[in-house]
Amino acid sequence: MRVAVGGIGLEVEDHGSGVPFVLLHGFPLSSAIWDPLRPALAEVARLVTPDLRGFGDSDKPATNYGMAELAADVIALADALALDRFVLGGHSMGGYVALRLAAATPERLAGLILIDTRAEADSPEAAERRTAAISAIDRDGGSAWLDGFVPGLLSPSTRERAPRLLAELRALAAAVPDHVLAGCQLGMRERPDSRSLLARLDVPALVLVGADDAVTPPAVAAVMAATLPQATLTVIPGAGHTPSVERPIQVAEAIVAFLRNLG
Repeated sequence: MRVAVGGIGLEVEDHGSGVPFVLLHGFPLSSAIWDPLRPALAEVARLVTPDLRGFGDSDKPATNYGMAELAADVIALADALALDRFVLGGHSMGGYVALRLAAATPERLAGLILIDTRAEADSPEAAERRTAAISAIDRDGGSAWLDGFVPGLLSPSTRERAPRLLAELRALAAAVPDHVLAGCQLGMRERPDSRSLLARLDVPALVLVGADDAVTPPAVAAVMAATLPQATLTVIPGAGHTPSVERPIQVAEAIVAFLRNLG
């Protein structure tokens, strides 16, 4: 369905009943990465999965791809759907957005799920890589840059055993315009550090990470889980940076157990 927020339209899937659960995808993908999990999650929750601005079938305006702006879209979406308190989940960039939302309106959170993401701001080296990415996208176009970027979203073992998954993620990324790719790289580069926020988020939390994630490794996830007051850490064997498509059964089991325990 289409939901108007802040002058743009977001495409949103809204299924199931129970505790409201808003789940945000990562860069440069769409809510389609949750397709393998939807049947199981919709059995235990009201699952709301938007395409963030610029992605999937949502509007793709020229500007406003900072993490705070994306979080404001999600807050407006929750208001439009009359979700007072909800469990919030985010994968990768979606985790950055979730933490900005948590900073702005912590009273809205009934729980938090962080999937293959990190709380700290970019290191100088990471910031330089994002600057280089923006330059490459502007110079050569996003397609060439994505050819090098997307394989890193999956573990080497996943790429070997299920090469179709790489093709599927690359197809999702192909739908993202160059200005959105560059705008999100800038937004991620400029995002604030959220580590001090974690200790203040005293709600049930699940930190989930692929065992073979080279982008946000399990050690990063373990630090977040240790800092959050009520967190559980789950490591998914055989998965890289996008476990919802690499090992959907294990991811669904972990999230379903977490949601059931909230009751």
